Amino acid sequence: MGRVTRRFIEELLIILGLISLLLIFQPVERTMYTIGWGILLFSTLSYVIFTLTPSQIASTKDLVKNYFKTLLIVLIVVLGFLLISIMLTPYLV
Repeated sequence: MGRVTRRFIEELLIILGLISLLLIFQPVERTMYTIGWGILLFSTLSYVIFTLTPSQIASTKDLVKNYFKTLLIVLIVVLGFLLISIMLTPYLV
């Protein structure tokens, strides 16, 4: 993947994350809140994968190490989303 393509995808994912935050914090429709969380989860996980996985890897050992590191960070992000959702739910119901 070229440097320009990778940068474009990262910028697109950041914009998508910001749009999803607008959907989450709008006070009118619960469906938009749910959609916003889904989009935010997708864009965050995709951004983490694109930024933490190097474009060129020297050896197989480095590849395995980088994927485990990426997997650990992704799991931490998902758990963070779950905790935030659980904490925000009483205020939105």
